[in-house]
Amino acid sequence: MTIALFVIFGLLIFTMFRKQRKTQAQMREKTEQMKERLVPGTPVMTQFGLYGTVVSVDRDANKVVMELSPGSTATVHLQAVTEVIEPAAPDVVPDDASSLTDPEAGTARTETPEETLKRLNDEKDNGK
Repeated sequence: MTIALFVIFGLLIFTMFRKQRKTQAQMREKTEQMKERLVPGTPVMTQFGLYGTVVSVDRDANKVVMELSPGSTATVHLQAVTEVIEPAAPDVVPDDASSLTDPEAGTARTETPEETLKRLNDEKDNGK
């Protein structure tokens, strides 16, 4: 019985260390990929939440010079840069104003206050 407990305890410790090594390897790989993408002009964020654009990278001295605002630079340690900011995808504006245009004329149609009130009451009665 005690041998089985030792075996179970040993397996638990083995799996715990194995998972920890795997996580460390993934973090190392992610860090290396991020360091490769650090080139001048790249927008980045530091560990303490400072946003800027990379001006230069000195890998030998582990330094990154960042431009925080036009003419204002800061030198930080290479490990302080934790994230490369990807440009956001442009927002797509849906064309939901089609109900306001007159399809025959192709121009915007103005609605009188009476028509607006009638339309809203009809939508309310229909449960929209």
